[in-house]
This record gives sequence, structure tokens and C-alpha cells, in this order.
Amino acid sequence: MKRLILFLASALLLCSCANKAMTRYETLAPVLKKEGFEGTIQKIEKEKDDLYGEKSAFLYHFDEGMLFHYAGKNKESIKHFEQAEQIYEDLYTKSVTNEAAALVTNDNIRPYRARPFEVLLMYQYQILNYLAIGDLDGALVEVRRAQIASEALYQKDKEKVNDNGWLRYLSAIVYEMAGEEDDAAIAYLKAAKAFEEGNVSMPKEVWEFINESLTNMDRADDLKKLKSTPLASTPKATEARQKGQEIIVVGYAGHSPILGEMYLSGTFVSAGAINLTYKDGKTGKINSFTLIAPPVAGAGSNTFHIGFALPEKKDLPQRTSLFSVNLDGKMRVAPERVANIGAELDQNMRDENATTMVRTATRVVVRTIAAQKAKSATNTGNGIFDLVKNIAVDVGQTQLEQADLRIGLFMPNTINVTRIPVDAGDHDVTISVMDGQGRFVGDYRLNKIKVGKGQKKIIIAPSID
Repeated sequence: MKRLILFLASALLLCSCANKAMTRYETLAPVLKKEGFEGTIQKIEKEKDDLYGEKSAFLYHFDEGMLFHYAGKNKESIKHFEQAEQIYEDLYTKSVTNEAAALVTNDNIRPYRARPFEVLLMYQYQILNYLAIGDLDGALVEVRRAQIASEALYQKDKEKVNDNGWLRYLSAIVYEMAGEEDDAAIAYLKAAKAFEEGNVSMPKEVWEFINESLTNMDRADDLKKLKSTPLASTPKATEARQKGQEIIVVGYAGHSPILGEMYLSGTFVSAGAINLTYKDGKTGKINSFTLIAPPVAGAGSNTFHIGFALPEKKDLPQRTSLFSVNLDGKMRVAPERVANIGAELDQNMRDENATTMVRTATRVVVRTIAAQKAKSATNTGNGIFDLVKNIAVDVGQTQLEQADLRIGLFMPNTINVTRIPVDAGDHDVTISVMDGQGRFVGDYRLNKIKVGKGQKKIIIAPSID
């Protein structure tokens, strides 16, 4: 009886470690819509322990860093991203204790380590934060930290690539601002390769500035090694270099996807195969597939019916998709897409799903074996009592398995950028926000923006809906 009580108590304790991801989204999404960035920040601060908790400390600082960035409170954003960076670095080496706990409960028991695209996005925001407060040296430090992180994350295995063209391109701009033309050219070249390998087609304007920089630095031969066709002329990029001043608009459009649960069920044959069936959330079709099953201690030659949930991307309605920039009432420019977070998540899930699936299925089988042994060891001979007890054990071990749905909640769906050569002086900028059909949603009006001689002025337009 004592063993039974201990087992059930342990099960209930572990069940209490439920993931907070869906609760977090359901709580904060309405606040973002009604009260905006600052209202959402206040809500998080009031309920951060319930909404995030210790295991999602990275996400707490990551989300707060983004919200403060959108609200124009760059120093506060910097502090939160610094905390997120530190947590990421501390968790870079796996915790054996947390990994072992995850083997008997679920992946939510592990500290959230961040997806590769979240790490690179964090550095993009941090660079822009330092530029916003006029700290070019701080931006350069973040560029170099971003390079180290990019090199550590970079991998190319068939279609599996972790790099970011927009981060490389932004780094090149920062090097130009610091007068480090050699480093800028190298960053431009890496940006070109990252765009060619990534999930966003090479933007025309980006390619023009890459061509102009490499040609200017006598590296035109490097252009011939790339997949994209070198340009015969670069009028806009050349004008920007000749004038020496630019207004650079960075538009955050829409809300990135979140994660829901996809339920899979089937049969596990020890050291044989895992046969699984699931319902496609988009098409409604029932699909089946087979994986090689790893050997599980204690399983023998038995087969086990298993059921578990995995994360599944859930696209959100997008009120904002496009931007149009009007300069001084004369020039209209359309920012181009330089990043697609939804596509980054798709790739990340393709890269990780098979490993997650095998790990989860194995964990479910291990717990099933343990539950069967626990039921046998605690049988009393009392039919009704044993039936109730066995049902409680089955329910307890089943409830332990929950998909890890954690992800940054306030990333944009896409990032759109344009660079506009300007004369030194004051300029009026109107940024129109549009939906996917080009219908007007709203605008940002910024009057008398002062652009000093030789300055690159960056304007942020956050429309996260």
C-alpha cells in the first residue's frame, strides 16, 4: 500500500509540471490586441511566475525584450535580451539532471533552450536596440556575438541549414556605419550565401547593395561564385554611397505561428518498428508512417499500444502583411521581405520532429512498462480496489505526457526592410500598413526626422497582428 501511495503521489506531483505554453498564449493574446505592447508587459510582470515559471526563463526575457523593443523602450529591451543571452549560454551545455527527469515525465520538465532561429532573432533585435540609443560600439559587440552564435549554430546537412540572411545583412550595415568596409563586404557575402541557402528568396534591394559593396571593395569575382546573377548596375546602392545618408525602415509584419498539439497513436515493437497514425491539422487526412524502434530495457519482445502528442505549427490570422513607405510626400517605396519566421519554424520542426518522436515514444513505453510492474506489485487481491487502483495508475502515467509547445510569443510573421538614400536634413516619413490583399490597415507618421551628415537612420515599424 505504501508503494502504491508513493507511486500515485509521484505521478500527481509530476503531472503538476504541466506546460504553460497554451495558457500563456490564451492569456496574453487578448491583452496584446486590446492594450498593446505596454499593457501586455504589465500583464506579464503581474503573472510572470504563473505564465512562465523557472523552466521557461529564457522565454520570459525573450518575450519581454521583444515587447519593450516594439514599445520603443530600448534600454529595458536590452536588459531583458542580455538576460536571455546569459540563460541561453548557461544552458548550452546539457543538464544531465533535467535530461534524466525528462525521460520519465515530458520535455516540459527541461529548461527551454531556444530554437536556433529564436537565438539569431534575439541578436537582430539587440543590434537594433543599441543603434536606437546611438550606441554603435554596443551594436558592434552584438554583431560579433551574433557571429559567434551563428557559427556555432550553422550546420548544412542536405536541406538542414541554420543561418540568417537578414542578420548577416544587418551586420554589414553596422560595419558600414563604423567605417569597417572590409568587414562589411565579408558580411554582405555571408548574407548572400545565407539567403541562397535559406527559406527567403534573395530580395532585389539586398542583392543590389551586396553587389555594390563587393564591387567597391574589388571583390566582384566573389559575386560570380554565388547562385544569383551579378548586376550590371546598382543605382540605388550607388546613390546611397555617394550621398552618405540613408533612412532604413524595418517593418515587423503580422504575428508568428504558435504551437498546438498533434496526437499520434499506434504500436511500438521493441527493437523493431514504431507504427504511428495521426490526423493532419490542415487537411484533416489520416496519415500513417513507420519508424525504426530503439531497444527499450524491460520491453522484451512485447508490443505496446502507445499514444502521445507532438508540437504542431498553428498559423494565426494575419492582419498585417505589407508596408509602403512614403518619403517627403514624393517617393513611395515597398519594403522587401528579409525574414519569414513561419518558414523558420517549419524548417526547425522538420529538423527535430523525428528525434522528438522517437524520444517521446520510447519514454511512453518505458513508463508503460513501469506502470504495469507497479500495478502487479501493488495488487491486493481485492478486485474492485485493484481495478480502481490500476485505472488510477494508468491515468496518472498517461497524464504525464504533454507536448512541449513552448515558443516565443511575440515574434513577427515576417520582417520587411528598405533602404532609402536621402540628403542630410529633416524628412517626413509615412509608413502605411496593409493586409495580404494590399488593403490599408493603418499608418505610422513621423515628421521632421533629422538625418545627420553620413548617418544611417533606422526606423522601426512594429505591426504584430
